[in-house]
Amino acid sequence: MLDADDHVRADVALVEHLDHLCVSPAGTTSKFALIEALRAVVGPVSFRDGGVAVPSARTPALLGAPPPLDLRWTEAARRYARNRQRVMGVHHRVRDLVEEIKQKGVQHARALVPDLDDCDVLDDHQVVNVAAMVVPESPGLCVFDEQGAGKTVTLIFGFDLLVKRRQADLVLVVAPKSMVPEWPKDLARFKGDLYHCEILAGSRRSKLHALGRQPEFIVTNFESAVAMEDELTALLRSLDGKAILAVDESFFVKNLNAVRTRTLRRLREWCNRSYVLCGTPAPNSPQDLIQQFNLVDFGITFDGVVVPEDRDAARPVVQAALDARGLYVRHLKHAVLPDLPGKSFDQILLPLQPQQQKLYDAALKDLILDLRAADDVTFNRHLASFLARRMALLQICSHPSMVTEGYVETPIKHLALDELLHDLIEKRGEKVVLWSFFRFSLGQLAARYAHYGAVRYDGSVATVEERSEAVRRFQEDTDTRLFVGNPAAAGAGLTLHRARFAIYESFSNQAAHYLQSLDRIHRRGQDREVEYLILLADETLEMNEYEVLLHKEANAQALLGDAVSPVPTRQGMLAELMARRPR
Repeated sequence: MLDADDHVRADVALVEHLDHLCVSPAGTTSKFALIEALRAVVGPVSFRDGGVAVPSARTPALLGAPPPLDLRWTEAARRYARNRQRVMGVHHRVRDLVEEIKQKGVQHARALVPDLDDCDVLDDHQVVNVAAMVVPESPGLCVFDEQGAGKTVTLIFGFDLLVKRRQADLVLVVAPKSMVPEWPKDLARFKGDLYHCEILAGSRRSKLHALGRQPEFIVTNFESAVAMEDELTALLRSLDGKAILAVDESFFVKNLNAVRTRTLRRLREWCNRSYVLCGTPAPNSPQDLIQQFNLVDFGITFDGVVVPEDRDAARPVVQAALDARGLYVRHLKHAVLPDLPGKSFDQILLPLQPQQQKLYDAALKDLILDLRAADDVTFNRHLASFLARRMALLQICSHPSMVTEGYVETPIKHLALDELLHDLIEKRGEKVVLWSFFRFSLGQLAARYAHYGAVRYDGSVATVEERSEAVRRFQEDTDTRLFVGNPAAAGAGLTLHRARFAIYESFSNQAAHYLQSLDRIHRRGQDREVEYLILLADETLEMNEYEVLLHKEANAQALLGDAVSPVPTRQGMLAELMARRPR
């Protein structure tokens, strides 16, 4: 047993994953004495990596640790513990207030924000969002409104009200590259020149100059946030709790092992509030939500929750945590934008071309034979190779030249697109968005249909200016009738509603890319029914890939409690009727 006169000296520091504080013995203190002293204050602990790991939720107890503990804190570690102490003290009350706002609706929300300027320009659901965002002492909010429902506007008005209430001086918005230019436009549209806005882009010197101009509104991309972490940290620290962190398309920070996620978690420690904005926050698995909530509430929603690795097993566990503790709002377009036109889907099944079919069959046969011959150890050792060969099957469905030399026939999807685009663009005068996942195919398509004034938007279009110009031309130039894009690059944030037709030549297995891309043409401002044409190589792996995407979409909707009806499809209706036809 330790006497009160004994001194147990230790250093308290952050760890890289930010899931606990590390308390390391200092001076002559032994690890055994430190463990004994800490157990008396925070309960069970473990010793690892040269120190005692104190879980996030128990770190506030260290702030008032009595003798014999003599703790020496880093500034970041003390901030970490104080943040959790602050939020744990108010979380239950804040959540009750947010839930009350959601349940009572817009009239109750308006009564809570009588000082909200220009309230008449907001939709009812946006007023609800703002009221939920500015709840007193709140750490922030997850704004998970469906794509196109106006999350950017919500954040701008929420920030404006917090400034008016003297609870905020600056907001740092971190967004995908494609969305960075849109923020200053929306800020100017709704608030004029009230706030000085700077985009952190270009050289390091230009970014430093931008910060030196003392903006109240800073917009940057994930890569620049990582590169400028030290400078941004210094700025946020200087604001004494009046800084806000906003993360747009927050599914990009779903993985704690990603550098950008850890960077934003560290920056968040110096912000009094944090907002994450995303229409598809859990596109692939329930686990995608955890780090997004952690950015808002410092881990309270999922504190003590053991989430299984299996996606199906994780779903009810994650959903129960959200229902019990989650700080979030969610509105669907069909509920909040009732005048928005409907949408329909048509799966167009295409038989492969003769040479294309032979290449596919040969590649499929070889892969099946090798999988049957391999044991699990061999499979895991050569997993990357097996996955590449599986991807090659999908590439053959798009354009076999990606995987083999000497392919001379025209791929089936090019033939189908020739007819579709001729009908839609030349005969019917429509603009069309054409999505493809593969860079090679994007290049082939952009060249093949250059006579439609095609613009291209993917990773090969490097600069923000070029990408913005591609969108502008498609939206404004009558001669630019085709937009050729990769959903991974152009699927988030863009407005392409001059088109009411979108064609998918190929797609990835990332549901976020697909779901985000759907809403480029089906969003506020669209005044016509929209149609999606999904080109699928019949009797191939593409059929499975698309079914997986639809399954992920349904699971994500269920997780957030979305009340949606399946979009009717020709195939689904035909199957239903065939199953019930008289024998």
